Amino acid sequence: MKLVSIISIVLTLCCGTFSILAQSSLDYSNQASQIQVGPFITGKGCVNTVDPPQGIQNDFQLSKLPDFGIRFSYKFEGTSQTKFIADLSYLSTAMKFKLYNDPNTNWVNEFYYFNIGVGAEISWFLLSLNFGIPLSGKWGIMKNVQIDLKREEIATLIQIRVGALIPLIENTIGNFYLVIHGDYFLTGALSQDINYNPRIASLSIGLSYMFNL
Repeated sequence: MKLVSIISIVLTLCCGTFSILAQSSLDYSNQASQIQVGPFITGKGCVNTVDPPQGIQNDFQLSKLPDFGIRFSYKFEGTSQTKFIADLSYLSTAMKFKLYNDPNTNWVNEFYYFNIGVGAEISWFLLSLNFGIPLSGKWGIMKNVQIDLKREEIATLIQIRVGALIPLIENTIGNFYLVIHGDYFLTGALSQDINYNPRIASLSIGLSYMFNL
């Protein structure tokens, strides 16, 4: 009888201790996850959405370099899953032209930016604006031939982003996300106001780890 009582007391104490530790861990996780910061990296495929001159057509092109940077998020108080997000990143965008009568004759244009992004995340859904400062660029003039663009020849990037941050792993340290989003140029890529000024759409897939603070 005494043994049963002792076992009951021990089990009660163990259960109580486990409950306190679990609640403490949960509280810490909820509190810590209100603010997160961490790196991300994505690869992308791009296409120009503006019709090129006659005899030329747009083609799909993978960016030669990945996009990478640091993202910050702040979850608003309460039970809402709405977060303010901001990021600093290096963006790489490319597009390809090819001849209608000879698809093997093609040339690639490239644009590189230092980007500042701001927006919101609601559950998994992501909506933001990118403001990119031109760093460098290359303009294709024939197959396998490019010329360097001056920074003043490239327009400041204004780009809308829509996508998702899908959590793969969540714990008290942070969250590991699958990143999927589409981007679209709201302005032409070139600073000079010309016909056929490219506006590029792209699809990016990558990974991000956000540490709890």
